Amino acid sequence: MLKMHRRKLICGTLTLCLPSVRGYAAQTDGVRIALVQVTESSRYFNEITRGVRNQSSRLGFSLSVFDADNSPVAQSDAIENYAEQKVSAILLCAIDVYGVRDAIDTAARFGVPVIAIDAIVAGKTVSQIGVDNARTSAALLDALLRNPVAGGGRRVNVGVVGAASSYIQTLRYDGFLSAMKMRAPLMHVSGFVDGQNILDTAQTAAEDLLAAVPDVDLIYATGEPAMIGVLSALQTSPPRKPVHLAGWDMSPEIEKALKNGTVLATAVQDTVRMGEAAVSAARDWLRKTPQPHDITVPASIFTPQTFSVSGKA
Repeated sequence: MLKMHRRKLICGTLTLCLPSVRGYAAQTDGVRIALVQVTESSRYFNEITRGVRNQSSRLGFSLSVFDADNSPVAQSDAIENYAEQKVSAILLCAIDVYGVRDAIDTAARFGVPVIAIDAIVAGKTVSQIGVDNARTSAALLDALLRNPVAGGGRRVNVGVVGAASSYIQTLRYDGFLSAMKMRAPLMHVSGFVDGQNILDTAQTAAEDLLAAVPDVDLIYATGEPAMIGVLSALQTSPPRKPVHLAGWDMSPEIEKALKNGTVLATAVQDTVRMGEAAVSAARDWLRKTPQPHDITVPASIFTPQTFSVSGKA
């Protein structure tokens, strides 16, 4: 059953004497946004939800949030249920970018727009919100090469903990690998394991990688579960020599590892801004305001040095 969280629009007497406010209220009254989320157990997705809530509140939209708890089937069912309820727009953080195609087609038949956040999904969406994953991955490599550990003029064996079923994370791997081939001739991929974008699975995969490639120097992780999974694996299966980490996203565990120098670089998406941008895209679609399909939100790259200077340390 869908969990419905509705916020009532409040109209005061001020709207009676201000036509511009009354006109805006008429535009927003009854606008209901639905967010179909991956999970509530991840800081990353919670930040996206926070951005969606913030912008919905600013625009006077009501909001319903569905937590799929990492179930692709639950996501598809939620999309179809929201479409049948004829919500104004559906925002989607997809688990299975191909598995939601039929549900998105159902939404289209009901005339309900679907906006994808941090995923390039199969099916007709009106907007896709995210970062330029390939370009950011190349910039991440450049940040690594400025660190003597990775760019010190010696061979660096790189292990990868990715998510083979994630198109976005595959772009991050391909972008990093392409940049590495062009700009880092001494860096070589020594092994790849599939963490499936699930924390426990990523930790086990990282432990397997450390056992199979004992001479690994650096691990590249393509998402938050992989990053945290590697950090956990370094504790449960300590390597014989120092192993450093680079990758994506931020969490308390990653912050700590930045401070102690285990993480050499991480690309951090502005997830709150992504959520806000998705609601703004829904507003523009509802107003029939022209907008690009692909809306890019820049990412920031943190190293131990820049993290300290930023005041976050």
